[in-house]
Amino acid sequence: MNPPPFEPGKARRSFGLPTIDRLIAGELAKTLLAVLFVLVTIVVSRKFLAILARAIEGEVATDTIFTLLGLKVVVTLASLLPASVFLSVLMVLGRMYRDNEMTVFACAGVGPLRIYRSILLFAGPVCVLGAFLSLQAMPWSERLSQELISKDEKGADVRGIKAGRFNEFSQGDVVLYAEQLNTDKTMSRVFAQSRRGDETGIVIAESGHMEINDAGDHFVVLNNGRRYQGVPGRADFVLNEFQAYGVRINPPEGSQAALKREAADSLHLWMSGRPRELAELQRRLAVPLGTFTLTLLAVPITRTSPRGGVWGNLISAFLIYIIYENLQKISQGLLATGKLSVWTSYAGIYAVMLLATSVLLARNSGWRWVRDTALGRR
Repeated sequence: MNPPPFEPGKARRSFGLPTIDRLIAGELAKTLLAVLFVLVTIVVSRKFLAILARAIEGEVATDTIFTLLGLKVVVTLASLLPASVFLSVLMVLGRMYRDNEMTVFACAGVGPLRIYRSILLFAGPVCVLGAFLSLQAMPWSERLSQELISKDEKGADVRGIKAGRFNEFSQGDVVLYAEQLNTDKTMSRVFAQSRRGDETGIVIAESGHMEINDAGDHFVVLNNGRRYQGVPGRADFVLNEFQAYGVRINPPEGSQAALKREAADSLHLWMSGRPRELAELQRRLAVPLGTFTLTLLAVPITRTSPRGGVWGNLISAFLIYIIYENLQKISQGLLATGKLSVWTSYAGIYAVMLLATSVLLARNSGWRWVRDTALGRR
């Protein structure tokens, strides 16, 4: 008895996906994990060194270092996702072109649309993951990081101040010098210089300590000292003696507002309607939208001729990504200053990316084929 003939349409499919989909999506998934691991390790290592330096300086407690590092991993993972997906598609499809696998697919009737289907089966869940990371996980991570640092600062009064050195605060407006730091978190023989506009005051005190009021303002409270303000010899020169005197060393309001925007809920940013909040929301939306558009753009870029080199396409892809990032930052800056409307800023860059994708696909297919197809000749 002869066995039944083999029918490709009835071949067993793992997980319900055809072989070509499993092949391309599987290669993309493995490459993406490898690329993300390398890039996140590099970026997080630099952030870890910065956190470690702050811990050595006394600004961060040692028991919160690894918690902050884990939160930074979440932020870094979200920000690097579009570039990682773009690079993964370039690497996988570029290798398939070099190994003539794409030529075999073309001979079997597999065109660009079929390749896009396989890639989008992989890119779709990644875009959803990117949306969750950027819109939910990233602000949560920033918010928790700021709470940990704020709590750490409240529990370590003189942290960040080094004995025998001039310590600058408030972008140099306050300079503090303590000859000795005591075990009870107080300072001995303190010198402080504060500048407000054109006026400069100098304070010399026997001791001092750090305080944070209910509003979160940081003060250095100096005890038993003298305060000099003005130029000696002039009529407006002031000399005061005090038992307690406070010098505010809070960071500028601009940086505080920026930190609050980074930690704000995404829905709150949209409901506020203010340009800077909308620009921050655009930065978050750039993760899923950028992942999708860069994936579409990577497919025509990777096409090479049998004798073509690899570096030409990689250099072109690198330049395109640099242009995309610069346009993204420019549009966010114009939106933050109110010089660009919301929808133009949100959709303009992606319209340009889709137009570039269409032009590259038409160039790869041949302009004559595009013309004949548009005129109904094929």
